Amino acid sequence: MNRMKTTGFLALIGLLCGLFTNMAMAQGVRYAEPVFDEVTVSTNIPFSSAVKEGETSPTTLLLDFYEPQGDTLSARPLVITVFGGAFVAGGRDYADMVEYCTRLAKHGYAAASIDYRLISIWNLSATALIRDAYMAAQDVSAAIRFFKYHCDEYRIDPEQVFLLGNSAGSIAIFCELFMDEDERPAETFESPDLGSMHSSGYEEYAGVSPAVAGAVPHWGGVNGLDVIDKEEYVPLCMIHGTDDTTVPYDSGYCYNGILPGVMPYMYGSHAIVGQLDEIGITDYEFHPFEGEGHAFYYVPVLYTLNDEKFDACFSITRDFLFQHLILPISIPEMEELEIQVYPNPATDLVTIRFSEDLKNRPLSWVVTDVMGRKMLSESNVNSSSTIDVSQWPSGVYVIRMEQEGVCAVRKFVKR
Repeated sequence: MNRMKTTGFLALIGLLCGLFTNMAMAQGVRYAEPVFDEVTVSTNIPFSSAVKEGETSPTTLLLDFYEPQGDTLSARPLVITVFGGAFVAGGRDYADMVEYCTRLAKHGYAAASIDYRLISIWNLSATALIRDAYMAAQDVSAAIRFFKYHCDEYRIDPEQVFLLGNSAGSIAIFCELFMDEDERPAETFESPDLGSMHSSGYEEYAGVSPAVAGAVPHWGGVNGLDVIDKEEYVPLCMIHGTDDTTVPYDSGYCYNGILPGVMPYMYGSHAIVGQLDEIGITDYEFHPFEGEGHAFYYVPVLYTLNDEKFDACFSITRDFLFQHLILPISIPEMEELEIQVYPNPATDLVTIRFSEDLKNRPLSWVVTDVMGRKMLSESNVNSSSTIDVSQWPSGVYVIRMEQEGVCAVRKFVKR
């Protein structure tokens, strides 16, 4: 479980110095761990209006927006979450989407849980599913463009928007990310023609780019592997149970355990990994969970979250996002912090030594490997520290230190 592939040293870009609020600094390292205690949620925000399958009048689509309470940062990374439910059920208030948004906001992100168009279960068919997956992807695109257009109002960094989905939500995300106009399924041209991928939403943000910085699809898939092209690729972090028969782990018919051979044929995360390898993409993560089925972090029947399994998925998500953040660099401020890290290379112990003037003000630091995984952290440090790295794997490690809105980055090699 948790096999990871990525381009290692690209992660160093995402670990460079950023500017953080004093509140966050007092409690820990923003984005790597919770730094806010409370979250503000704004509900029922309209972001699009679109016509559902089988209807003639448009439906207003809504989202719930989560942000750290008391946060003063002017441009926060945003995670848009897309719920699951076979395109016939579900909502933005599903337990996993609420929990993801709440935790991410406590880590310092802005987050949103969005609506998308659903179909009636009585109209369920292979054609209807293909059409509705496309419509859901259009609604994901509308949400991205809505936030980019209103980035000042919501204090969003438009260059750092990420997507996270569960099941049908992940299918919609894959579709939105990779499907070009000439790759549209024939079903989407049937009357009424559903239009281009990025044609939905309000006219005011029609020309806004739908590009995102990365995506975390949980147990998702695509109808055809050839839609994934190297030129339009964004970093992916895929999570999938190896025994999933609802959206196949590798390839097969959806819902094959219930309706064998009736629903669309899909290629799941394992097959997508094969396609990425074939076209030479290495900046992805793949986390297969052995023996787990579909949406495995839910407790069957009760539809509440299994804390242990959800925690595992959240940790994967948190580390992936942290790795792919590109934070503002402030070279003069970095140079002002007189900090030494030695010996370098190291085998057993590493010392972080601060100048005398820094010891008078609490400082926080976090050590990560080049994959963005947190190894160790400390808050409110008033003196030099020594770290035992004797049991750590050999490789490059990054120490990010923050103090009163100023930060510095140091690297060391463990032999």
